Amino acid sequence: MTDQRRIVREMEDNFANIRLEDEEEGGLMYEGEEGEVSSEIDVRWCLVGRFLTDSPVDFQAMQHKMASLWKPGRGVYIKEIDANHYVFQFYHEVDIKRVIDGSPWTFGRFQLIFERLKPCDDPRSISINKLDLWVQLHGMSSRFMSQRVVKDIGNYIGCYVESNANNFVGVWREYLRVCVSVALDIPLKRMMKLKNSENDRCLRSALYVA
Repeated sequence: MTDQRRIVREMEDNFANIRLEDEEEGGLMYEGEEGEVSSEIDVRWCLVGRFLTDSPVDFQAMQHKMASLWKPGRGVYIKEIDANHYVFQFYHEVDIKRVIDGSPWTFGRFQLIFERLKPCDDPRSISINKLDLWVQLHGMSSRFMSQRVVKDIGNYIGCYVESNANNFVGVWREYLRVCVSVALDIPLKRMMKLKNSENDRCLRSALYVA
């Protein structure tokens, strides 16, 4: 056996004897003021989203379509991080808020659902299964027209997000509006009863997606 072949055989034997499970898990820790780390990636104005479809999405066409719909003043950068899984990077709070408030958005017939990225979030591991909707509340008597009731109804439908600023402007409104976050795997509630404990009276209120 030549020296070169002998050296190769010894290296192979050494690698074969390595046991990864016996290695200690190393790491780095940052704590206290001196150990604070300031991220150089700005995620303040990022959304992570997907379209409600199992069909392939034309990424280039989607980029142009969403940018033309949103018309962000500071622009938008869209990155595909997985199949039908995207990060939408905006550059100002006004632009990202306009997109969030203007939901729902569609590309073709496909609904876009998204979550706002938080500083510690991994965009690839976020479960995107909720949609924010504006819902109209019809059939309510004046005694139930209050911010407390609107918020309670929002939490009954899904998870309350906010109320329309004009709900209680003026003398009378035909309906109130509330924004709710709903899980896509749970049927949307269409009707509910409002009960007044004083006279045990039940009123039926209709809920419409606005």
